[in-house]
Amino acid sequence: MGVPAGPQVLRVQRLGFAPRRIDLVVPATGTLSQDVGMAASALQVAGIRVVADPAGRARGEAGTASVIEREAIRSQVAASLAGVLELIPGVVLQPPGLDGIQQLSLRASPISGGSAILTDADAGNLSAFGTLLVVDGVPLSNNANLQSLGSRSEVNFGGTAGVGIDLRRIPATTIERVEVLRGVPSARWGDLTHGAVIVDTRAGVVEPELLARVDARTTEVSFVAGRDVRTAHAVTITSNFARTETGGGVRGDQSSRLSGQLAHRWSSDAAAGPDARIILDTRVDGFRLTDDRPETPTLPGSERFARDAAFRVLERAQFRLGNVNRLSLTAAYERGSQGYESRRNLVRGVQALTTRTEPGREIGRFEGGIYNATVRVDGQPSFMYSRAELSSAPNWFGLAHDARVGLELRRENNSGAGTQFDLLFPPQVAVVGARGFDRPRSFDTLPSYALSSAYIDDRVSFSLPGGSRASVQAGLRVDALHEPGRWAAAPRSTVWQPRLNAELAVTPWLSLRSGFGRLAKAPSMGSLNPIPDYYDVVNVNYFANAPTERLAALTTYILDPTNTSLRHTVQDRAELGAELRAGGAQVSLVLYTDRLTNGLGVQPEPAFVLRDNYQLSNVNPGSGTPPVLVEPPVSQDSIPVIISRAANNIQTSGSGIELTADLPEIAPLRTRLALQAAFARSSLEQDRLEFTSRFADFQLLPAISRIPYFESFRRTGELGLITGRLIHHQPEIGLIVTGTVQYTAHEKQQNVGDTDSLAFAGYLTRGGTVVPVPRGERGDPQYADLQVSRGTLTSARRGQPDWLLSLQVAKTLPLNGRFSFYAFNAFDRLGRFGTGEVLQRQFAGTRFGVELSMPLGGLAAWR
Repeated sequence: MGVPAGPQVLRVQRLGFAPRRIDLVVPATGTLSQDVGMAASALQVAGIRVVADPAGRARGEAGTASVIEREAIRSQVAASLAGVLELIPGVVLQPPGLDGIQQLSLRASPISGGSAILTDADAGNLSAFGTLLVVDGVPLSNNANLQSLGSRSEVNFGGTAGVGIDLRRIPATTIERVEVLRGVPSARWGDLTHGAVIVDTRAGVVEPELLARVDARTTEVSFVAGRDVRTAHAVTITSNFARTETGGGVRGDQSSRLSGQLAHRWSSDAAAGPDARIILDTRVDGFRLTDDRPETPTLPGSERFARDAAFRVLERAQFRLGNVNRLSLTAAYERGSQGYESRRNLVRGVQALTTRTEPGREIGRFEGGIYNATVRVDGQPSFMYSRAELSSAPNWFGLAHDARVGLELRRENNSGAGTQFDLLFPPQVAVVGARGFDRPRSFDTLPSYALSSAYIDDRVSFSLPGGSRASVQAGLRVDALHEPGRWAAAPRSTVWQPRLNAELAVTPWLSLRSGFGRLAKAPSMGSLNPIPDYYDVVNVNYFANAPTERLAALTTYILDPTNTSLRHTVQDRAELGAELRAGGAQVSLVLYTDRLTNGLGVQPEPAFVLRDNYQLSNVNPGSGTPPVLVEPPVSQDSIPVIISRAANNIQTSGSGIELTADLPEIAPLRTRLALQAAFARSSLEQDRLEFTSRFADFQLLPAISRIPYFESFRRTGELGLITGRLIHHQPEIGLIVTGTVQYTAHEKQQNVGDTDSLAFAGYLTRGGTVVPVPRGERGDPQYADLQVSRGTLTSARRGQPDWLLSLQVAKTLPLNGRFSFYAFNAFDRLGRFGTGEVLQRQFAGTRFGVELSMPLGGLAAWR
């Protein structure tokens, strides 16, 4: 009912049998009958699919997508969602485990490093931040993550603030299906710029199953079970525990995860399945992810710990209104707890220090030597989400429609204790010019973050002369960012996003598709509420030999780097694709191009503060008392400063090609080949001023009246990956052997910009005035003091072609169990160290492991 005509994929599933997928063509009129044969054990099914569908059909989507079903997820050696996503083109293979933060960067190549003065955004980080992750119909958000100390801190800890979701929080064993929308998504999905990952967790009737995995570093145990209760109810429980020794057994470093979910479904008519008049779905889930790096004898005084945990409640109600209309209401609430702590021994020379947290002058104190800097950041982000959607599948004017209209509301907040450390022992020693160290900050006073969205979307299918069929999906979405966290407030940023996808089924075996659309991502809460800029200007620094005779006076200025005009990041995307299904082969080829504007970056804004200069009285060396400050000041001078303000000043462009092919089995060898190839090119430019390392001298030495500034340069990257999976299958004995080879065929990074002594664009005065100099005048004698080399930009660096091989052997066991042996990087290839012209690429070391899954229902039946 309501299935659009044209090429479709039929999936059949039944308890105790392996699921089946069948490609078919749905006629425009009449009915279609299809006989389906099913087997009792997945590994004993001929033609089992253990890779992503290269021409997958995401539900309600016409854009390019990869669909990964449960049978492929089960066959993939993966500890988290990140490992499952290795089945899509362009993803670098990693060993299974919880090693480090795991994120997905869709259609973005790594680029070269940027300025040494300011922290630069990376194309991969922009992609991870702009990739939407949806679990059970509700987005996960990282917008309110404030677990960061900024770029100047010398005590650091790994975190995902301002980037994307850490994929380690989602165990692979609890996933039923994944849809990766790599192309132009429908208008239903928003707050994204680089695609979406739609995850369905396991729910409904599931045979009780216990899974255990162990290798030299990782231990994992999962349990899942689901059953019908009183006909109308179905309850499912999933749980997972995993731990990885991230220190390789040499250190005590480890990451661990504990997660669980309780799912309940009530249906007014269980026999009707998804066509029941009312369906109520409830999910209650939670996770705790920790990363512990304890102190070691070789590095005393240094350790760090990170904890990320959350609890989520989700309710979804579906109502069938007649034969073609449905109303869906979704509401969810998530409460998180994020605690990061780090400490490290720092060494500072004796320096004047102030602990002032408000503007004004203070008699400072002199501190120096070794101290243990300890800093903690506690956040409690919360996320409220609701969506109302009305869908209809009518047949208007002889055309089959699949229409949706919806409204979304989301609100985010962070009420944690914030950044905490001792003012006398800050997590920073080096002071650049007049800029002081950051101060502790609470998150309680930060305003909430509110978004509202509305969308309309329709997909129309129709026949064309000659027997071909076409479908067009068009939609419009509008996203609004409200301030300060109230939906009734006027939006500070609104983005209209038209999206269009078209598909032409030329024949039952050949389809062509194209898409164009605009995507948008709201800025993070950290960008909207940045840490204030503190400047500690030294008025007096009388440093006598005797500590009791020293005197320091400092004036603290607090400048607000908030950008009230910060708005959405926007990406325009276009793609063309072709799909071929013939002789048991499925091949998909996609060409894409995109351009991102208004990306979040840092804009250095010149300004100045005033320094009061004082005379001293009662200067008496050997008296044991400090001198006296004489009021009022005798003079003033200006000190140039730079306000690091968040801004929409990044533009990126990307293009590439993706090829996926699932070839038919070579019958005599019982072997088939699945191939993925992706080439991505990324380019990033940032509209901002840049300075040389002389800026600190310029701040503190009045004799320097001006300093040159430069325009930012363009950073580029290219990456070509080929991943082949050779799958040998003997269904009669339940054996699958999979060999995976990933070949890095091409890698290049380069900075493009002028570096000679005339590359400067102008100069900055001590009063903070930016004065541009025309290119034709930069060689004039009056600008001789500005004619300095910018420094050497990174020349083109290339990665040497290289490969690694992983193996997996899976075998059925009695009682429908399964045993698997795997070897990641089986030949222990090391990769290469980088040089001036060669990029570094080091592979993770060999990891051998075993996996055992045992359906517990089979044990009960055996008894």
